[in-house]
Parts: sequence; C-alpha cells; structure tokens
Amino acid sequence: MDEENGLYSLSPSDRNLISRHGGILTNPEKIRLVKNDDDAGVQLDAFCTQLEQLIPEISVKREMAADNEPSGIHVSQNLHFRMVPRGQYLELFLLSLFGSDTLAGQEMGVDVDGLEKSISLPAMFTMYVTENCQFCSIIVPKGLFLAGAAPSRVDMTIIDAMMFPAMAEQDRIRSAPTTIMDGMFRWSGDFDLDEVIETVSSRDPMKLGYETLKKIISDGDAEGVADLMDRFNEVIPAYIDLLIAEKWPERLGAMVAFEYLTEKNRDVAKQVIDILWGRFDSLEPAIMGDVLHLVGVFNQPDQSPRLQAVLSGKYPEPVKKVAGEILHQNGGRP
Repeated sequence: MDEENGLYSLSPSDRNLISRHGGILTNPEKIRLVKNDDDAGVQLDAFCTQLEQLIPEISVKREMAADNEPSGIHVSQNLHFRMVPRGQYLELFLLSLFGSDTLAGQEMGVDVDGLEKSISLPAMFTMYVTENCQFCSIIVPKGLFLAGAAPSRVDMTIIDAMMFPAMAEQDRIRSAPTTIMDGMFRWSGDFDLDEVIETVSSRDPMKLGYETLKKIISDGDAEGVADLMDRFNEVIPAYIDLLIAEKWPERLGAMVAFEYLTEKNRDVAKQVIDILWGRFDSLEPAIMGDVLHLVGVFNQPDQSPRLQAVLSGKYPEPVKKVAGEILHQNGGRP
C-alpha cells in the first residue's frame, strides 16, 4: 500500500485481484470497520474505501472504536482482521467474504462433519503475522478453516504484529507466526491442525480464559458459565477477574451469571463471595458496590459481620451506603 499525499493506495496487482473476485461475488456483503483515529485506523479505512469502490456489492459499516478498542475489520461475528490484507493475505481475506461454508470447504485433511459439535466450549484464537512472513501464509488458511468450520465455537482474530506493536508486546510475541488460544495455549510457526482441534476439544473448563468467558456471556449464555461451575463444583479463576473488571458491561454479564449460580450451587457461590471479600480493599469504589450487590444476591446471614465491618471502616460513603442497604435487606441492623 503506497502512501501519497497522506492517502493509502492499493498496488495495481492488489486492485486487479479484488476486481476479479468482485466478478464472482454475487450476493451483497456487509462488513464492519471499527476504527480509531490512529494510523492503523486510517490505513484500514482507506483499504475499505477502495474495497467498496472495486466491489460495489460490498458495503462497509463504519464505527468509532469505544473504550480503547483497537481498529479492525470484522468480516463476521467470529472472524476479525486487525491488518490491511494486502499481498499474500489479500486473496485469503477475499475468500472469507464468501462465508463460512467456503472457508470450511478448503481441503485441510480434516473431517469437517461434526467438527463444531466436538468443540463444546468457545475458543478465542489470536494469530499474529507480519507482511513478509514466509510461514504466515501457511497458517492463516488453517485459521480461516477453523473459523468457517466451527463459526459458533471458534473466534479468530488475525493481527499484523508490526501494525499493532502494543498488542504484540502485551502478548509477548517474539516471532511470527504465533497463534494463541484462550491466552494460554501457544503455537510458534506452523501448527498441526489435528493437534489444535484436539487441544480445543479437550480443554479443562476450569482453565477457560477471561476473553473466552466474556464471549460466552456476551453471546447470551451467562447461565452456561454458571452451569460449568456447578457441574465441576469449582470456581473458574478467570470468572473472578470478570466480576471485578474495569468495564461495567463486562461486570454486569458476570453478575448475571452469579445470579444463576446462587440458584444452582450455593457452595460454589459462597466460594465466589469469599474470594471477592479477599480482594475487596484493593477495588475501586464502584466495583466495591457491585461486590456488595452480589453479597445481597447471595443473601446469607453470615455475611452480616463483614457488612458491619464495611460500615465501621474507612470506606467511601457511597460504599457504606450500599453496605447498609444490603445489611438491612438481609435482616441485619445498619
């Protein structure tokens, strides 16, 4: 992509490739561009503009990023590109516009039938690549295949490590390609697709990561998170982090899951409350208030001494007010 007068232009070969694909894309296609005003956002916006010009059947819905979300092109609910797909990546990106069935139809030596059913829990994949990486063009098709074969279970994000250096540093990327699943499992270089599928299918639910739990809840299955903890009679550690997350919508979803948990397994719900009390003094006042709300949802008389301690301690007045309300609600005396 050449930069002229502050504008980013696709190379002639890339433009020709897009035009050729436009001739076989028969159905209108909508994609989302979430962008910031940084250089990455400008580049992605310029790419999308040229894509719309070359393939009129494609329309791009543009949104400004919220809460410091990185810029990215969202082809579908489960496939995201934080990169300008040019050169060796452009044809792969264009392939993704034809939908999940096309991606799943790639010959990968894997039995597609039943793949999605074999993955019982959603998996969050992050694939870091660079523009001139020799092996990246080998693994990206595998990532697209997984996203196409199991769209309700596999969430795939492909990131240009040079375009988003802060994200690469945060994920401790030392070389490309590197693929990360659920923030825990990591493959450097090429990977065996069968091995990845086996790892996804046999994960310990108690080791699910923060982003995976967040996706399960945001997809409308807060009760499913409660069911997991009920079934294994144990607290998922990342769930606690979600309950005290900085962003209110993330905490809210986790709190809904807690309401289900109190109905299904009060012993595990008690474990959650005890862990939250252990972290209480390190929390921001707003999050303290949410923790106290959960104590109220739990509604157990043995919580009264701790609520009394909040009332008599050196806590912000709004926090004390909530503690008094919960204490009164639970039958104690403020």
